Order: sequence, then C-alpha cells, then structure tokens
Amino acid sequence: MTAPPPDFVPIWPGFGLIVSAHCLGAMNLLAVLACSPLIAADMGLSAVEIGLIASAYSAALGTLSIPAGRLADLIGVRTSLFVAAMITAAGAMVIATGDSFAVTLGGILLCGAGYSLVNPAAGRAVLLWYPPDRRGTLMGIKQTGVPLGGAIGTSSAMLAPALGWQVVIGGIGGITAICGVLFLMLPRDQSTRTVARMTLRDEFAAIGRLFRNPVLGRINLASGLTNGGQFILWSYLTEFLRMGAGFGLPLANACLSILHISSIGGRIFWGWLSDRAMGGDSRITLLLVAGIATLGLLGVALVTPANAVLLAPLLAVVLGVTICSATGVQMALTIQTAQPAQAGGAIGYNMLATNIGGVIAPPAFGLVLELSGSFALSWLLAATGVALAFGLLWMDRRVKQ
Repeated sequence: MTAPPPDFVPIWPGFGLIVSAHCLGAMNLLAVLACSPLIAADMGLSAVEIGLIASAYSAALGTLSIPAGRLADLIGVRTSLFVAAMITAAGAMVIATGDSFAVTLGGILLCGAGYSLVNPAAGRAVLLWYPPDRRGTLMGIKQTGVPLGGAIGTSSAMLAPALGWQVVIGGIGGITAICGVLFLMLPRDQSTRTVARMTLRDEFAAIGRLFRNPVLGRINLASGLTNGGQFILWSYLTEFLRMGAGFGLPLANACLSILHISSIGGRIFWGWLSDRAMGGDSRITLLLVAGIATLGLLGVALVTPANAVLLAPLLAVVLGVTICSATGVQMALTIQTAQPAQAGGAIGYNMLATNIGGVIAPPAFGLVLELSGSFALSWLLAATGVALAFGLLWMDRRVKQ
C-alpha cells in the first residue's frame, strides 16, 4: 500500500480519537438509561418520565444538528470535539450531583447538546484529513463508536447497585472530560474553507426546497420511526427484562450490552452489503433491515420468564444488528436522494427527523405501558412503527437514485 500524500494526516492514532468522540455521547446517555431503574426508584419517576430522559437527549441533538454543523466548519475539528466533550461531561456531572427529575433532564439536555457537535466535526475530519479511497471505510468504522460507547455505558451500570448510580455516572463524566483534553492533540484543520454566508430568508428557502421533496420526506420519516424503535430499546429493554422477564439488573444490562456490541458488526456489515451485493442501493438494504427488525420487536412481545434466558439474548443480537445499525445506511440513502448541492442540508434534515423519532417514541411507549399495564402491547406498537417505516421505503422502491 502506498503512503498517502503528505498533506493527509496519518490514520492512526488520530482516527482512534475520532472513534472515541462518537463513543462518548452514547456512553453517557446509556449509562444514565441503564441506571434509570435506580434513578426512578430514588426520584419516584413514572414510565413516561423515564422515556422523557431519552427524549430530552434527542431533542437537544436534533434541534442543534444544523447550527452545530455550521459551527464545526467555523471552529474546526479539534476545538469542536474538545467543546463537545466538555459540555457532555458537564451534563453527566449535573445528573450525578442532582436530586430531582428537572435537574436530570437539564443534565441530559447538556449531553445531547455536546454530542450535536460530534457528527459534523468527525465527518469533517474524515473528509479533510484522510485519502479519498479510504473515506467510505473510515466513515463506517467511526460510527462503531456509538455501539461501543453504548456497551461501555451499559456495562458500567452493573456497578451501580454496589457503588451508587451517582458514582457511575460521575465517573463516566470524568472519563469524558479526560478524552476532551486528549482531543487537543489532534492536528489543526488543513483547510481554510469558510462557511458560506446566507441571509435568514435564503436559509429558510433552502430548507423549504428540501421539505418539498416527497421522496426525501418519506425516507426521513422512516428514519425517525426506526430511530424511535432504537431509543425505545435503549430506554426500556433493561426495565422490561427486570419486570417482564424476571432478570436481575446485571443480567438485564448484559442483554443491553449484547444489543450494542452486535450493532458494531451490523454497522459495518450493512454498508458492505449495500456496496457489494445491492449495487449501492441503500433502499434495498434498509428494507431488509426494517423487515427483520419488525420481526425482532414482535419477538420481544413474546418474551416471558419461562423463555427469556434463551430468547432475550438472541433477540438482542437480532435487533442490535438491524434497528440499532441502520444510521449509516440511512445517511447514505439520504445523500443518494438529494441533489449534490443540497447534500449537507439533507443530512441535517435527516438528523432532525431521526431525532424527532427519538423524542416522541420513548414517552409514547411509556404512556401505553402505564395505561395498559402491558409490555406486550407496547412492543407490538413499537413493531408497528418500524413496519410503517418499511412501508414508506417500499413506496419508492422503483425510484432511481
């Protein structure tokens, strides 16, 4: 293999820091969600309020996704990732030292705000620093930081019964701050590209053109429904396995860790499958993902204490490889559908719609659970949402990309 041109940055070890940046957001969120049964017991939270924790994170991330991308262009990769880590660490510390639901929401909003800078900054790093013939692979690999962080955050929660959830979440925040300092070791951006200045009217006109694209709208709605299913799993799988399957907290969190670890392979596999077996058609890949995920969620509705030991880990693998691994393929389909000049805005639109799903779905699941008292009914409705995503993608299956 020939060496990259001298104006490119060596892939290692700097790319490891890029992957770790993705790891931090999921690590903090999942540590909180995995500790949510203990937090709920201390604060007297309802099922809806547990869902609102994940919703607040998605709300901050989605709301700030477009301005965060433009900010990353202005201040560069190194500064963006440093700021992202410090804001996220501050959010974790707020949660760890708080004693009310309002403080917990405030802390998780900070975590979501911090992570909003990571995707655009990390994507900018790959585009500016590394050779073009390696960018596709690196884009896929960097996304594995999300499930890796989820596995670390979930696994750390196994210590919560012994140490206290405050110590676990505070420790995760401390690790995040240390990583933030390490980000300062990254090189300065090798580009002086500036953000194009647009009037507010021009900005709204550009957004309006995206919203008037019906195919893009259906893709993004499908992304929101799929992400909603993922956030339901993140928020409620542990509690379901405790209450509905009779698992202890360590075993329930072990299944959640399996979900995240499976997603590491899934994110790489689906991108490879789209390029090598589907002729670059990400829509076919997403139809396959959504179809299998729907069956997986229907399977969760059938879990009982009698079959949970065998069925729960298997379903965690199936759902980790599918619904929790769809982000990269969803972004690829978004870029394929939008005009090249609108690619950046289309990704922002996709992130906004995706995170709206993360905002609405968890508390909706919790509300159905509280009103019906049935986990099975709640999982059936989650499966219905992903089945609807399949239908939206199927409508445009003959559209040429």
